[in-house]
Parts: sequence; structure tokens; C-alpha cells
Amino acid sequence: MLPNNWKMYAENARDSYHASLLHLFFATFKLNRLSQGGGLVVSPNGGCSVSETLAPTETDDKSYAGMRSVDEDYTLKDMRLMDVVDEHPDRVRHQIVTVFPNFVLQKTQNAMAIRFFTPNAVDRTHLEWIYFGYADDTPEMRKRRLRHLNLGGPAGFVSMEDGCVGGFVERGIATAERESAIVGMGGAGVESQATRATEAAVRGFWSMWRRMTGL
Repeated sequence: MLPNNWKMYAENARDSYHASLLHLFFATFKLNRLSQGGGLVVSPNGGCSVSETLAPTETDDKSYAGMRSVDEDYTLKDMRLMDVVDEHPDRVRHQIVTVFPNFVLQKTQNAMAIRFFTPNAVDRTHLEWIYFGYADDTPEMRKRRLRHLNLGGPAGFVSMEDGCVGGFVERGIATAERESAIVGMGGAGVESQATRATEAAVRGFWSMWRRMTGL
């Protein structure tokens, strides 16, 4: 159960740039950095999106030095969590697919999951995770997927941060109910872009929401 309105989580899933700036695990272990290749595809109606992050290159590693989300003092005793197999192959290490309004499909390393989020109250959202693999997975791949699940879910090294940040934002909004602000990252439209440093998918969600509700 998340301590925020469900639309807050809809924004979180469509925010294609926050992961490498705020999630220490993603940036430190080079799973998701804005310096890595990738981009954002937004559907013509704005409601759906695909965000992709490619495997890092040697140049990517150097360009993130000094970022707050990178802490070289953090290490793993079991580096098998970073043991990834390029299954398809496409070098995609992190992918988020959103379908309006409350469905998310994701791939992080070799872990795959579906997320559903539904309102339980004005300030409460129920989040459900469903993990899956392929029927013809080898025993080794199944073990790899299970290890990689430690990145996501309620107690995941990454996702537990997303589980609480919505509550922080709700409390911040409550102290400034009459204030407003706009961050036009990536322009003002909802078009697809060859970068993840954009809020196009977030704007797309709200543009479709307004059309459906007549606001």
C-alpha cells in the first residue's frame, strides 16, 4: 500500500529521467544513467510509453563522475546480481512500458515484472507486482531472474524508494496548496524523443486524462 494518490504513481512510472539521478543503486552499478544510450517512445494519444536504457559504454562510465546518485563506497558481496544475459539481444538493461492508465511492464537486467496500481482511497494506492519468466528458461536463467528480483518489489534495492517518495510529495504539496510550478523538461509536447531527459510521457498521461475527464 502506497501513501499517495494513484496518479502520483502513474507519474513515477512515466518519469524517464529520475531513476539515474535519485536511485543510488541504478547509477552506482550502471544499470540506468542518462549518459547511457536509450530513449522514450510515446504513443500518439500520449497515454502509453516505452522508456529504454542501454548497457553502458566506457565513455558513459567516465561522464557520471561526481553525480550525487553515484557512491563508489557501495559494493556488493555477491556480484551475481550484476550477471546479466543479453537475451534478445538488444543491449537493453532497463525498460519500462506504461499502458494508460495503471499498467506497467518492466525489464531490469533479466528480471521481468508486471505492475498494477489501483486507488484504495484519495491518498492510498494498492500496488501489485507479478514476476514472470519464459516456459523454456533454463534452470540457470530462472535462478538469475530470481536473483535480479531483489532490485524490484516492495523491498527491492530500487523500488522501495519509489514506494515512499509519493508520500513525501503529498506532504510537500499540502504545505503549498495555492502554489504552482511547471518544469518543461524536454519541451512542452508529448512526442517521442531520443533521450530520457524529458517529461513527455508524464505530459502525455495528463493530456489523455484531461481528454477522458473533460477537464
